[in-house]
Parts: sequence; structure tokens; C-alpha cells
Amino acid sequence: MNRDRRPWLPWIGALMAFFIVLLGTSAPARELWRLPSRLELIQGQETTVPWSRFLPLSVTRPAPALSVGREAQTLALSASRLGHYRLDFRWFGWIRWRELPVDVMRPIMVVPGGESLGVMVHFKGLVVSHLVAVNVGGDWREPAAQAGLERGDVIRAVDGLSATSVAVLAHRVQIDGRQHHKVLLRVAGARTVRNRWVTPVWSAVQHAYAIGVAVRQQASGVGTLTFYDPKTGAFAALGHSMTDGLTRRPLDIQEGYATGADIVGIVPATDAEPGQKVGVLSGPTNISGPVTKNGEFGLVGRLNHAPVWGPRRAMPVALPDQVRPGPAQIITVVHGEQPEVFQIDILKAKAQSAPEIKGLLFRVTDPRLIRIAGGIVQGMSGSPIIQQGRVVGAVTHVLVSRPTLGFGCYAYWMVTQPGFR
Repeated sequence: MNRDRRPWLPWIGALMAFFIVLLGTSAPARELWRLPSRLELIQGQETTVPWSRFLPLSVTRPAPALSVGREAQTLALSASRLGHYRLDFRWFGWIRWRELPVDVMRPIMVVPGGESLGVMVHFKGLVVSHLVAVNVGGDWREPAAQAGLERGDVIRAVDGLSATSVAVLAHRVQIDGRQHHKVLLRVAGARTVRNRWVTPVWSAVQHAYAIGVAVRQQASGVGTLTFYDPKTGAFAALGHSMTDGLTRRPLDIQEGYATGADIVGIVPATDAEPGQKVGVLSGPTNISGPVTKNGEFGLVGRLNHAPVWGPRRAMPVALPDQVRPGPAQIITVVHGEQPEVFQIDILKAKAQSAPEIKGLLFRVTDPRLIRIAGGIVQGMSGSPIIQQGRVVGAVTHVLVSRPTLGFGCYAYWMVTQPGFR
């Protein structure tokens, strides 16, 4: 009978399995799983990715132009030449783990904004602002609600005709009412586009046929210019979509125009109520130009001329991986039309390899801005965030219960969104 002369082998296997599990679930290893599937570098600028010198993981530099520096918790990368590279990661120097494509590109230069602007846009369709009951001989009816229309729906077409104006809708309702036909509405809801058949009823009060719906085709507001391209005049503003104000759904715009705004007062924020800028349109002297798109990260358009007031020097746009917690500044207007610089602290810079709105959490530390506004208020959306000579983000939201805290998106997602470049 043969006995196993190596009884220690199972113990070795168990220890190796335990070591692998421990290694794979450790905090440094979890950080490494956050590595993006593709990395972008700005020529001549340093970018860092998660790393740990305590793990037996090595990285092979593919070319002399790409510099790789290993630190305790990060891998510092920089490149002197444009091009496409690949980093090769290996466990213990020989077990291949993965490749990381690296694209090195030129710096994206923009001029930071901070100027207040007034925006007027016409939507593609008619937005249902609310549903109303119609008095028909003392009996109240709700034909639009019965047909399934809801607040925030967008009427795209009426009887096969584009809903370009309120007059088009009103005209078709009268024709269909007289002919005792239902009105065919092509309606875009929260998730789908579908047909709605609405029966017009005679309103003795209005002396006309009605379907019990109130609509609007345009909107206006005051926001903040984030930045513009000094070569093309392309600009980005707001940092978040312009919505219908009811369902918070982004709206497609048919046309729009941006003009200057004069801030005449500020309603300070409190722990219970958000504050807001009070502005009036000041005309095209400082800002003017068409608005061409309402995207996920705000409005995009073209300036007719460079703003008269505000920054004039172009700065590079930071990649998301280049933004760090620490001191930074926002540029915004608190009175008149002249932007000013205020101090903040970036508390958290979320790792993002794909576009998301809330990437930054920051705190207002500037005593003057806290005294004037209480922190972040409505109308500051789009105010550029500057850190270490780079445009890193834009103000998007405020934490209502703590107005000194605000959220921001990365400027890189704004500059690379469709329609800007």
C-alpha cells in the first residue's frame, strides 16, 4: 500500500487559494478593477489611474514617449507625443492580466465663462403644461385626460401635421369638432411616442371646440455660460439639460437664442429653500448667439462675438482623472454683468469613464459668496469650476438642505458632447 509522501501539498494548494482570494478582494485590488477600458491622455499633462505598489502587478511601457511612474496608490502617466499606445499589465511579471489602450491627444483649449445669460428657446412640439376640465352645458368633461394625455407630454403632430405652433393645434381642433371627428395627436411621453385620439367638445364659455389641454411652445430663463471655443465661437452653458419644469425631462429645441443678462439681486439660499438669482435681459452687448442643441450637459450654441465682460484667456480642459479633491474656484456673477471668482473646496471627484451629470461634490468656502447668496443658488448652473489652471467642471445642482454644498459635472463631458465640436 502506497502512502502519499507529500502530505503538505494540499496545504500548499489551500494556502495559495486563500492568498489568491485575499489578493483579489483586497482594497488595492478592488481599486484596480476601476481601470477604464480605454484611457485618454493630454499631451504633456499627467494623468493618474488606480494602482498599488503592494500588489505583484507590473506594467510594461510600450514606447519611450509614454512615461509611467509608480506611486503608492496611483500610476502616473504622461506622454510627450501624440499617438495610440497600449499598456500591458502582468501578475508576477509574467501572467498576463489585461491590456489598456491609451490615446494621447492635444489639449482642448476653451475660455472659461461665468457670465450670466438669458435663454429663449422654441421647442420641437407643444409641451402639455396642464390638463383642464371643459364646461359642456354644466357638465365638466376632461377629453384630453380621458385620452391618456399627461402633464409634460410633448405633442409632436396634429392630424399628421407638425405641431409647430399653438395655432396649428387650435385650428385642427375646430375643424375636427365641426366634422365630429376625433383629433389625432402624436405624443411623446416619458418613454414612448404613441398616438392619442381626443374627442373635441363644445365649450359654451369659449364659444369653440376644446379638448381640455393647455400647452406652451417656448421657454426662457437665466443661467450661466460655462465656456466657449475661441476659434469657433461654440459655447456650452448650464451644465444640465433645459427641462419642461414639470417632469424634468430634457426637451428637444427647434431654435433658440442666448443674450446677456443683468443680475439685479439675489434671493439667498436657506436650509429650507433654494435661493435664486434675479436677472433681467440686458441685450446682445455682452452675449449673443443662436442656441442649437439642448443636450444632457446643457445648452450648446455659437457666440456672435466674444463676451465683453469676463475671462479672455484660454485654459485647457481637464480630463476626469486629472481632477482632485482640494481647493478650486468657481466663476459667476452676483451683481450686474461682471463675473467674479469665488473659492470652493472639491470634496469628492468621482471616477468616471463614461458621461454622468454628478461627478463632483464641492463646498463653498468663500465668505463673501456665503454672505451674499448663502452658497449655491438657482441661476449659478453652468458656472465654470477652475482648478490648477484648468477648466475642470461646471456647477449643476445644489444640496437644498445644505446650500453651501453643490454638485458639478466634468467639463470634459461638456466639451465632447454632440454639437459642441
